[in-house]
Amino acid sequence: MIRFSVLILCLLLCVGCGPQQVTVERGQSTPLHIELQPPVTIESYVRREEPFESTYTAVPDRVVAVWQNSIETIIALGEGDRIVAGMGIPNRKYVRPEYREVYDKIPYKDMQYFNLESVLMMKPDLLVGWRSTFTNKGLRPPSFWQPRQANVYIAESSLGAQSALTMDMEYKYIRDLGRIFHRDIEAERIISEMQQSVNFTVAQTASEKSPKALFIEVQGKHFRLYGHKTLAGNIGDSLHANVIDTETPTISMEDVIEQNPDVIFLIVSDGEYSQADVIMNYVLTQPGLQGVNALRNNRVHFLPLLAVYSPGIRLSDGIDIVSHGLYPNLYPEGVPDLIH
Repeated sequence: MIRFSVLILCLLLCVGCGPQQVTVERGQSTPLHIELQPPVTIESYVRREEPFESTYTAVPDRVVAVWQNSIETIIALGEGDRIVAGMGIPNRKYVRPEYREVYDKIPYKDMQYFNLESVLMMKPDLLVGWRSTFTNKGLRPPSFWQPRQANVYIAESSLGAQSALTMDMEYKYIRDLGRIFHRDIEAERIISEMQQSVNFTVAQTASEKSPKALFIEVQGKHFRLYGHKTLAGNIGDSLHANVIDTETPTISMEDVIEQNPDVIFLIVSDGEYSQADVIMNYVLTQPGLQGVNALRNNRVHFLPLLAVYSPGIRLSDGIDIVSHGLYPNLYPEGVPDLIH
């Protein structure tokens, strides 16, 4: 019924749809050139066991940013005018309202990858994306770009499930981009605000019993489970939730009934927003789940995938949604809705 969102998006970009050919205009204005003294060296990964280093002698002037985390985090740092191409956002309505004006000014935007020839004509000096972005069938590995005077930064949380995904990975992502763009102070402010939000919730609910939380994505007749090793689970753990987990990647209806969660977070991708209410209705109308606490107490909430999978700046949304869902007495205004 509902397919795993990340696979859908990767197939859509890398296989199902061919790369886009674009016409590169000349004479576009360029932002202020800023030398970095001393140069900044950043470690990233092609794969978990394959680190590589990139050295920056100046703030990048021509950035190709792939996926929402890259685009919006760079904008949040105040450097959106350095993005010459932004790929992976299907519609501007999914962009944070405060970022839309800057996003609209990005010269080239599309859900699909532009083809390699077009990207080369843009003469980027930095490409930012996920591991799936930089393959031989995609925009090529970092080793292709380095001889062409272009650095590559790959989000660590996009490398796969070899290790647990954590909020600290996202803080590092924001901090690394802050160093690359000479926006260290802005990066630390963003990180500090997220940490303060977590600390506030934990402090205010210290005397409460830990709510039992279930993070799932509808996948056929089963639910894909987001446990302790996922970012969603790590957010829940950090907020002192009792996160339901199993030794398998899915959880059956029977196990959900047995676990009886107090709150359910229903994960959906932006490609599924138009079906979100259908997905929610599917969960809410399951006869066997009617006795589960989360359904009886109207505590089933949407959690957009963009807030819990390599989210960058959108980690703040993940923290807010999970905090509000776990502790309705502390946050009586309700859970933020990023979908409708």
